[in-house]
Amino acid sequence: MDLSGKKLTTVPLLDDRQQISRLVLDRNAISKLSGIEQYVQLETLSFSHNRLVRLGSLDALVRLRVLNLEQNSIVDVEGLGCLDQLEWLSLAGNNLKDFAPLRANTKLSHLDLSDNSISSLADISKLKSLKALLLHGNILTSLRNVPTHLPAFLAVLTLADNEIHDIMQVSFLSCLSALTHLTLSSNPCVLMTAQNVYPPVQ
Repeated sequence: MDLSGKKLTTVPLLDDRQQISRLVLDRNAISKLSGIEQYVQLETLSFSHNRLVRLGSLDALVRLRVLNLEQNSIVDVEGLGCLDQLEWLSLAGNNLKDFAPLRANTKLSHLDLSDNSISSLADISKLKSLKALLLHGNILTSLRNVPTHLPAFLAVLTLADNEIHDIMQVSFLSCLSALTHLTLSSNPCVLMTAQNVYPPVQ
């Protein structure tokens, strides 16, 4: 069911809500998730470009596997830890500073935390199924905790547009033996290295 761009301000309570497995509410003006707990069969929920700040409890959505919360104003991820079937989660473009509670979502394979306000890595080492972690567009300054805080079998890690100044920080990524895709562009360490390699023409 796609109800994108309908100028909704609350979660609509559709007559067949207890049978709906996919619900898209993108580009509305919804500020609270009240009512979503009645959609007990949901497997996919998309809520991008709304006005959410806090999530509340989603423990009724026991079947949820895909959750898109991009481009809201969410400040914490409390309430997501109960979604133990969740495999794909995007929280891109919010106001997050910490994502530690997501360590409980052990079936996650894709996690997008790009374009937030994250300054340090939370310990999500127990997310053994995680293959893609998107952290570009944050304010990370150090990768020192990568060996202890990130799962070893990550294949995709995006770190572009952060605040990493020391190019030697990259050495902490050597523990990620399955890594096939890494971005570091637009970090101060990359920009300074480029300037050293390619000095301005006199």
